[in-house]
Amino acid sequence: MKNPPSTDHAFVYCLYQMMIKDHLNYAYRGIFTQKITDSLIKFIQGLLKITGGSRKIKKRVFYVMIECIQNVTRHQEISDKAQLRTDGIFLFQSEAGMYNISMGNSIDNKHIDLLKEKLEKVNQLSKEELKEYYKKVLKNTVISEKGGAGLGLIEIVRKSGNQLGFKFKKLDDNFSFFFMDTLINELEDANSEQMHFFNGVEVTEKVMDLMDLNHINLLYRGQFSEHKAFDMLDVIENVRLHEDQTPLVKKRIFRVVVEMLENISLHGAYLECLAGQKIGILLIGREGKTNRLITGDLIMNDSAKTLAKQLDYINSMNEEKLNDFFIRKLDDEDMPDFKTDLGFVDMRRKSDNILIYQIVPVNSDCSFFSLEVNIEEK
Repeated sequence: MKNPPSTDHAFVYCLYQMMIKDHLNYAYRGIFTQKITDSLIKFIQGLLKITGGSRKIKKRVFYVMIECIQNVTRHQEISDKAQLRTDGIFLFQSEAGMYNISMGNSIDNKHIDLLKEKLEKVNQLSKEELKEYYKKVLKNTVISEKGGAGLGLIEIVRKSGNQLGFKFKKLDDNFSFFFMDTLINELEDANSEQMHFFNGVEVTEKVMDLMDLNHINLLYRGQFSEHKAFDMLDVIENVRLHEDQTPLVKKRIFRVVVEMLENISLHGAYLECLAGQKIGILLIGREGKTNRLITGDLIMNDSAKTLAKQLDYINSMNEEKLNDFFIRKLDDEDMPDFKTDLGFVDMRRKSDNILIYQIVPVNSDCSFFSLEVNIEEK
């Protein structure tokens, strides 16, 4: 059993607040290989099935998402020269029939002027002009492994019906980081207020910094009532964030995530400020050979002490006592020595690590509860 990392989960609550405030549904940070891209596409397909909205707009959203992910996959610059940042990022926000998709990747500084020219070009064209421009570029372009000469950008603007927001952030003398976002709404042709509702580029930059600093690859915010939590299981099962992840570790991660989501379903608070929903976040990442699984949600203050007592009791046991407790608890759920959830016991047994947690009071009614389970790559 490995010594636990720092139990300072301030960044988890920071992300929780940011995700609610900025209507952030999910984000991925990492290298976009073909296998990981395929996994992300399956993840997105699963999420869209449990997301509100008409079939028509979901189709547009999915198309733009694929184009954005493929754009990162084709154009990410991975080089030892770019010490500051080589990971790409993909981010999705939604609210009231509006959807915002953001992406980012490192880029060689010598390519910035040409890319900026393409972005400004597609942003100033009307629908008909975009259609004609697409035909012209398609006719005169030789498709390479990097794609066409801006065909993806043209298609993103055509399908979203709105302009592209973008920013270049210098990393060093050789590389910069390119951020881009686009809005998709039911009526298309968003007004100025709608175009700036999500602040996609700004939010993406902040979220990426927090994910990078804390070794997080995937963020998800959702409603975790009992049926909603189980809706997520098929989605999470498809997630593969690292190419060297073994099937055995992937299975252990999935089983622990199931228990963690069920924990939110059982202990999360229904609050008016969250529209009477159990809103929680799931974070998945890796630091070295350690896979980090973290959840965060609001709980009622009157249950916080009991929850902490349960976790401390489970963490105090060695492997032999833990297994004995688990077997006895299965035989008798009302055994008198201690009332605790088998889910927490199972998390410890499957991870072979103590459960890291933090409970921080938010107001007189509730506290923020974050739980971390670490699974080592063998």
